[in-house]
Amino acid sequence: MTAKSDRNLKSSIAILSTVTMNKTDFDPIVDTTRRAEIVTLLKRAILTGKLEPGQKLNELRISEQMRVSRAPLREAMRELVQEGILSSIPYAGTFVIEVTAKDIEDAYSLNQVLDEFAIEKTWPNRTEQFFAELDRRHEAVKQATLEVDTTRQIETALQLHGLIYEWADHSLLLDTWQRLTSRLQMYFALHQRARNEPVPSLDVHEKYVHLLKGSNMKAAQRHAREHIALDFEELVAFATSLETRGAGGKTSGGRTGAKQKPADT
Repeated sequence: MTAKSDRNLKSSIAILSTVTMNKTDFDPIVDTTRRAEIVTLLKRAILTGKLEPGQKLNELRISEQMRVSRAPLREAMRELVQEGILSSIPYAGTFVIEVTAKDIEDAYSLNQVLDEFAIEKTWPNRTEQFFAELDRRHEAVKQATLEVDTTRQIETALQLHGLIYEWADHSLLLDTWQRLTSRLQMYFALHQRARNEPVPSLDVHEKYVHLLKGSNMKAAQRHAREHIALDFEELVAFATSLETRGAGGKTSGGRTGAKQKPADT
């Protein structure tokens, strides 16, 4: 091969390599870790009442306080909109979802019906693996309770209650539960605020777990209904007080002026 031919070959390879690389360019890596941290902080602020139902999120203030750029903050907020605890209103902003007594009554009454059906469908499917996972999730709830971690306690409690839906072998039932949990986490948080406690008692799920491992399905269903109804009237009264307070501060735009304070996150 002549020197000229060798140069032509190398040139052709270089051109081919450039074309190939252009076709296989990699997408930028998203900083998911930072976004996840922002999601955690926002969710904690919402579930502990630092950000109240109906309150508008001040992007500039939050980004300054967290020392992050607006881009990952907006990604995190979009994730929480998809999760259902934030709502995005065009030309108005992003808000913590409103909570009314009627919302809670609807969600809890539906939860009671779904739990009863889920237990019935899961009952013949229970195995040692089910019991082991039930215990594991229960331990996670107790650990979060001992650490007085409101956000984690709510997440683990929902995971514990979700087990009967995962084992029911009913895809539509599971899908309905998953859509309901986004609301329930908010209501669970309000429940704790109504009790003026960051977390419930350590043994609140002991009987629930014991009955799910037992032989009396009706007793397990009955207790599930009672468990959901625990301090329910107190929760509804608390939600009603929030509505009343919000109605007293409505602006001409229809949003609660008192709740549009800068987010102290």
